[in-house]
Amino acid sequence: MYDVVIIGKGPAGAQAGIYLGRAGFKTLIVYKDGGSLSKTDFIENYYGYAEAISAEKLLNEGILQAKRFNVDFIEDEIVMLQTDEENKVLVKGLKKDYTASYAIIAAGMTRKSLNVPGLKDFEGRGISYCVTCDGFFFRNRKVAIIGYTKFAEHELNDLLMFTKQAFLITNGKELEFDASVYKEVTVIDKPIASIYGEDTIKGISFKDGSNEDFDGIFVAYGTADASSFCVKSGIATEKSRIIVDENLMTNIDRIYAAGDCIGSYMQVAAAVADGAIAARSVTERLKADRKTARKKD
Repeated sequence: MYDVVIIGKGPAGAQAGIYLGRAGFKTLIVYKDGGSLSKTDFIENYYGYAEAISAEKLLNEGILQAKRFNVDFIEDEIVMLQTDEENKVLVKGLKKDYTASYAIIAAGMTRKSLNVPGLKDFEGRGISYCVTCDGFFFRNRKVAIIGYTKFAEHELNDLLMFTKQAFLITNGKELEFDASVYKEVTVIDKPIASIYGEDTIKGISFKDGSNEDFDGIFVAYGTADASSFCVKSGIATEKSRIIVDENLMTNIDRIYAAGDCIGSYMQVAAAVADGAIAARSVTERLKADRKTARKKD
């Protein structure tokens, strides 16, 4: 078990890890990629560099600095966070689960979404983003999952516990896993034109002119970014940004967030500042927890 699990190894996540690791707390950073910084060429406006620095070099220097303070790194894709009555946070990944006293979400900003007419209209009225949360309501019904990645496969496995009338809609994307092992699942690889319905969803229209009726639709498109796993976890968001208080804690105790995912000014300097603030908040609570534990002993 860790003191803190941080989701994301970009500037916010690495900075939080540096502070926590240097303070002597057992810290893990779980990441699926380097975030937006890894997709940038050069940084010219970050403090301390007279000349432009390679974004890749800046990212790697932050990671190496965190590792110097004994921060662990694991590559995995996070799909959900849960808390329990024993003051623990369970961070669920596609590869394994991780347990900590606190978690900091530093997973960046959602930049990719499924833009399909009708999708937003039927959210909560037959369209859901969490099989774990809502799969029970579609027992033995005809249900679709929209997706094509390993994240979609994870949701598909959960769905098959509730119904065998499962469809996988790839929206024209090539599958990133072998769906042939799921004999009961029907794969439709046609691009989606729209989602239709009345009071609730009725089905999906495809660009070739065909329709397929469904009782429910789960969206697991692309990867499990901060927005999607927050919806699954009950973490409050607004316009895909995580809502936090002045200490950068979310609406769920022991879960904090920092960086682009909370709507900060999308610059390295702002992300680093958020990471430091979140780490300070968590550090203060960890120290208080240890003081309380000593008194009980």
